[in-house]
Amino acid sequence: GKPMNEIPEIKLGSVLFSIVEPGSGPGEAQAFHRWYERDHFYAGCMAGENYFSGRRWVATRPLKALRFPADTPVTPDIAKGSYLVTYWIQAGTYEETLRWSVDQVLQLHKQNRMQPPRDNVSTAFYQYVWGVFRDVDGVPPELALEHPYKGVAAVMIDRADGVAEAELSGALRDRILPDFLKGSSVAMALCFRPEALPDDAPKYVPRPDPAERDRRYLLLCFLEQE
Repeated sequence: GKPMNEIPEIKLGSVLFSIVEPGSGPGEAQAFHRWYERDHFYAGCMAGENYFSGRRWVATRPLKALRFPADTPVTPDIAKGSYLVTYWIQAGTYEETLRWSVDQVLQLHKQNRMQPPRDNVSTAFYQYVWGVFRDVDGVPPELALEHPYKGVAAVMIDRADGVAEAELSGALRDRILPDFLKGSSVAMALCFRPEALPDDAPKYVPRPDPAERDRRYLLLCFLEQE
């Protein structure tokens, strides 16, 4: 059998991707940050053994002005969602990590450690399927959240009816993104596909319907310049 202390190779398997908007009342944004940076970033995820990297991001007003289209199935208001957090999960551990995450959040609710008012714009787990890299020997995807990238662009694509999954995925991976990255400030574009949430996950977490999950692609594009 395997030795008890066998250490798996560190490989990106999934991401927990969460966009939120804190409450707009007096002091509520500050309370949200204090809670997240002093408790939830760790208690909600990084304390789990299969989470190996995490990073928070902010969308300023000028960055929000770049969002498109206005009419999107992701959210009724694209001006909402000031804060993004991304967590990397070790490959081959998704089911056990999901179970730990749901149980952990339910326990945090019992301890009154989930109270800051906020709107959950888009929170979901996504499976990593492939990446496109500008440089032959650049930063690997496992280190993307540790490297001091200046920003990340999150792009959600819904596959149109009549377009095969392999056709869209292949065009993005082999033609569109390599051409886009060449000579640009985007060092890598990582492609993820949505995972289903269990029934006992907190009800305030939005759940796309199964047909939407089948169509959706999430691209995380890491930028070296503002």
